[in-house]
Amino acid sequence: MTVEFRLAKHLILCYIRLKIGLNMKEILRDIIIEFHKSELPALIPRDISIAQLPEDVRKAFVFIGMRRVGKTYLMYQDIHQKIRQGIAKEKILYINFEDDRLSRFTVDDFQTILDVYFQLYPQFADARDLSFYFDEIHNIPGWEKFIRRLLDKEKMHLFITGSSAKLLSKEIATNLRGRCIEQEVFPLSISEYLTHQGITERTRFTSKEKAAIQHYTEHYLKRGGFPETLELVDSMQLQIIQTYVNSCVFRDVIDRYQLSNPHIIKMFLIHCLQNLASPLSVTKVYNTFKSRGEELTRSHLYEYLDHFEDAYLVCSVPIFDFSTRKRQVNPSKIYCVDTGIITSYSMKPATLYSTRLENAVYLELRRMRPEHIFYHKTKSGKEVDFVAQYPNGKIDLFQVSVDVQDEKTRKRELEAIIEAASEFDIKDAYIITTDSKETVEVGSLTIRILPYWEWAIGAHDI
Repeated sequence: MTVEFRLAKHLILCYIRLKIGLNMKEILRDIIIEFHKSELPALIPRDISIAQLPEDVRKAFVFIGMRRVGKTYLMYQDIHQKIRQGIAKEKILYINFEDDRLSRFTVDDFQTILDVYFQLYPQFADARDLSFYFDEIHNIPGWEKFIRRLLDKEKMHLFITGSSAKLLSKEIATNLRGRCIEQEVFPLSISEYLTHQGITERTRFTSKEKAAIQHYTEHYLKRGGFPETLELVDSMQLQIIQTYVNSCVFRDVIDRYQLSNPHIIKMFLIHCLQNLASPLSVTKVYNTFKSRGEELTRSHLYEYLDHFEDAYLVCSVPIFDFSTRKRQVNPSKIYCVDTGIITSYSMKPATLYSTRLENAVYLELRRMRPEHIFYHKTKSGKEVDFVAQYPNGKIDLFQVSVDVQDEKTRKRELEAIIEAASEFDIKDAYIITTDSKETVEVGSLTIRILPYWEWAIGAHDI
């Protein structure tokens, strides 16, 4: 290769980089101007509040969750609020990194965002009330260093979203430890769903209001809370949810981790989604797949399951035990991010309602943000659905049962939670049902039997 050829190649590469850089600058300018000229979309109000930090506290707010759960609209909700407070829209920057115009965006282009924005609005160079929103920023490798630089050198408030729990956590732990406030975002809760249906009362209810709430609760457990699907007919809603799941599988699992076995990955996910609220034996699944002639190992399945959790397609709940080894050798129970997914993939109509109810209770516990959620087997082998352990050491026990009016069912559920409460030495426990409500006193133990909707919206605490 001659010197002249190497020089020519270098000049061509420089020209290409310069051309791409100029194009990216123009693209970012268009995106920023489009946002400032467009109207914000109408919103379904969320119960998720974004804390107002003192001016001298520099943190980035990080919203993590599955695709289509409403992370973007949570950003819009905060933008709406800032505009109502009198902040000019031009002081707000929103960029979605899944915009196809940004397909060539690299870590080197982050500085271009600042250059373009302050060229458009040089009068805001020293403003302290700017807010920058970066949607799905984890798609750009190296994003966390840019956010760290903004936190260290600039004055704007920062909000970012991502669809990858472990990827974001790894990057945050490496470069942003102590500099972020993380918030998981799930589809609408039953409380948010009832608000969407026009039911805003949370204290006292007439008989008609309770009947309406019960009706909407059954509707919610069947259809779930993905915001985009609320007004769709059942058949279309199921198709849209399956589209969400497929998108997550291919974009957040197969493409992200460069996996080469999509057929098995999809089969394994469907197996998980059709066996929710039950312990998942990876060994049994492995043996089933091997008997069909599929080429894989157990470690592949554990790897896929880890990726499913990363993308919020499924969530695992380990057994409670002080021994790490025992937690690892016992199968975890599997839940999903929305009860509408259960309806979309279920093959067990006989147990469908109980699965939805237990899954809904799990999701509400996640929203309460305990430090850990386990399931528990007592010394005599009785199972309690959930042990919620909070950072202050408090432990709550939850049993989930569609109906405790049947004497045999009532006896089984009470015996399990009484024995577990004795083992944990706690004085309060819950049984969450469809519509039963009573308080059971057993010695010093108080067991509160509550309808799911009442427990979830907090009416029992009023």
